[in-house]
Amino acid sequence: MSNQNVSILLVDDNDITREVLRVVLRSENYNVVGEATDGGTGLDLALKLRPDIIMLDVVMPKVSGLEVLPKIKDMLPESRVLLVTASKDTETISEAVQAGIHGFILKPFNAQKILDTVAGVVAKMKPKAG
Repeated sequence: MSNQNVSILLVDDNDITREVLRVVLRSENYNVVGEATDGGTGLDLALKLRPDIIMLDVVMPKVSGLEVLPKIKDMLPESRVLLVTASKDTETISEAVQAGIHGFILKPFNAQKILDTVAGVVAKMKPKAG
Protein backbone atom coordinates (compact mmCIF):
# COMPACT_ATOMS: atom_id res chain seq x y z
CA MET A 1 0.00 0.00 0.00
CA SER A 2 1.42 3.38 -1.01
CA ASN A 3 1.87 5.88 1.84
CA GLN A 4 -0.30 8.44 0.06
CA ASN A 5 -3.18 5.95 0.21
CA VAL A 6 -2.93 5.78 4.02
CA SER A 7 -5.27 8.29 5.66
CA ILE A 8 -4.32 9.52 9.14
CA LEU A 9 -6.30 11.60 11.64
CA LEU A 10 -4.37 13.49 14.34
CA VAL A 11 -6.17 13.99 17.66
CA ASP A 12 -4.09 16.01 20.14
CA ASP A 13 -4.76 19.23 22.04
CA ASN A 14 -1.20 20.50 21.59
CA ASP A 15 -0.70 22.54 18.39
CA ILE A 16 3.04 21.88 18.28
CA THR A 17 2.56 18.14 18.71
CA ARG A 18 0.08 18.04 15.82
CA GLU A 19 2.42 20.14 13.67
CA VAL A 20 5.39 17.83 14.35
CA LEU A 21 3.31 14.74 13.57
CA ARG A 22 1.89 16.36 10.41
CA VAL A 23 5.33 17.42 9.11
CA VAL A 24 6.95 14.05 9.87
CA LEU A 25 4.10 12.04 8.32
CA ARG A 26 3.84 14.22 5.23
CA SER A 27 7.63 13.95 4.75
CA GLU A 28 6.93 10.30 3.88
CA ASN A 29 3.80 11.14 1.85
CA TYR A 30 1.23 9.93 4.36
CA ASN A 31 -2.18 11.53 3.86
CA VAL A 32 -3.04 13.53 7.00
CA VAL A 33 -6.78 14.01 6.44
CA GLY A 34 -7.77 15.92 9.55
CA GLU A 35 -6.90 17.20 12.99
CA ALA A 36 -8.83 17.58 16.24
CA THR A 37 -7.98 19.07 19.64
CA ASP A 38 -10.13 16.85 21.89
CA GLY A 39 -11.52 13.34 21.94
CA GLY A 40 -15.13 14.28 21.17
CA THR A 41 -14.22 16.31 18.10
CA GLY A 42 -11.77 13.57 17.14
CA LEU A 43 -14.51 10.95 17.27
CA ASP A 44 -16.82 13.10 15.15
CA LEU A 45 -14.08 13.63 12.55
CA ALA A 46 -13.14 9.95 12.61
CA LEU A 47 -16.73 8.93 11.90
CA LYS A 48 -16.90 11.42 9.03
CA LEU A 49 -13.46 10.71 7.50
CA ARG A 50 -13.06 7.00 8.39
CA PRO A 51 -9.25 7.19 8.49
CA ASP A 52 -6.98 4.18 8.29
CA ILE A 53 -5.01 5.35 11.32
CA ILE A 54 -6.00 7.58 14.25
CA MET A 55 -3.14 9.05 16.29
CA LEU A 56 -4.79 9.71 19.64
CA ASP A 57 -3.35 11.70 22.55
CA VAL A 58 -4.11 10.37 26.04
CA VAL A 59 -4.48 13.62 28.00
CA MET A 60 -6.83 16.16 26.40
CA PRO A 61 -9.48 18.58 27.64
CA LYS A 62 -13.18 17.70 27.51
CA VAL A 63 -12.82 14.06 26.43
CA SER A 64 -9.52 12.20 26.92
CA GLY A 65 -8.06 9.72 24.50
CA LEU A 66 -8.73 6.81 26.84
CA GLU A 67 -12.37 7.88 27.22
CA VAL A 68 -12.97 8.02 23.46
CA LEU A 69 -10.89 4.94 22.57
CA PRO A 70 -13.64 2.34 23.24
CA LYS A 71 -16.08 4.35 21.11
CA ILE A 72 -13.59 4.53 18.24
CA LYS A 73 -12.92 0.79 18.47
CA ASP A 74 -16.66 0.04 18.53
CA MET A 75 -17.73 2.43 15.75
CA LEU A 76 -14.63 2.17 13.53
CA PRO A 77 -13.20 -1.33 13.99
CA GLU A 78 -11.30 -1.01 10.69
CA SER A 79 -9.31 2.03 11.90
CA ARG A 80 -5.97 1.45 13.60
CA VAL A 81 -5.30 3.50 16.74
CA LEU A 82 -1.87 4.69 17.81
CA LEU A 83 -1.76 6.23 21.24
CA VAL A 84 0.38 9.36 21.60
CA THR A 85 1.53 9.87 25.17
CA ALA A 86 4.16 11.38 27.41
CA SER A 87 3.16 8.93 30.13
CA LYS A 88 5.34 5.93 30.77
CA ASP A 89 2.80 4.84 33.37
CA THR A 90 2.40 1.10 32.86
CA GLU A 91 -1.22 1.21 34.08
CA THR A 92 -2.19 3.73 31.37
CA ILE A 93 -0.39 1.77 28.68
CA SER A 94 -1.86 -1.52 29.91
CA GLU A 95 -5.37 -0.02 29.88
CA ALA A 96 -4.84 1.21 26.31
CA VAL A 97 -3.49 -2.15 25.13
CA GLN A 98 -6.50 -3.94 26.67
CA ALA A 99 -8.77 -1.45 24.88
CA GLY A 100 -7.23 -2.45 21.56
CA ILE A 101 -4.62 0.09 20.50
CA HIS A 102 -2.29 -0.95 17.70
CA GLY A 103 0.78 0.77 19.12
CA PHE A 104 1.95 3.86 20.90
CA ILE A 105 4.37 6.71 20.37
CA LEU A 106 6.07 8.26 23.37
CA LYS A 107 6.73 11.98 23.70
CA PRO A 108 9.20 13.58 23.26
CA PHE A 109 9.13 12.51 19.65
CA ASN A 110 11.75 10.90 17.52
CA ALA A 111 10.82 11.28 13.83
CA GLN A 112 12.19 7.88 12.87
CA LYS A 113 10.27 6.17 15.70
CA ILE A 114 7.04 7.82 14.48
CA LEU A 115 7.65 6.62 10.92
CA ASP A 116 8.70 3.13 12.02
CA THR A 117 5.61 2.75 14.21
CA VAL A 118 3.25 3.92 11.45
CA ALA A 119 4.99 1.73 8.85
CA GLY A 120 4.63 -1.29 11.16
CA VAL A 121 0.89 -0.69 11.47
CA VAL A 122 0.51 -0.12 7.72
CA ALA A 123 2.38 -3.35 6.97
CA LYS A 124 -0.26 -5.31 8.93
CA MET A 125 -3.25 -3.58 7.27
CA LYS A 126 -5.30 -5.32 4.64
CA PRO A 127 -5.30 -3.55 1.27
CA LYS A 128 -8.40 -1.45 0.62
CA ALA A 129 -10.95 -2.87 -1.76
CA GLY A 130 -11.62 -0.96 -4.92
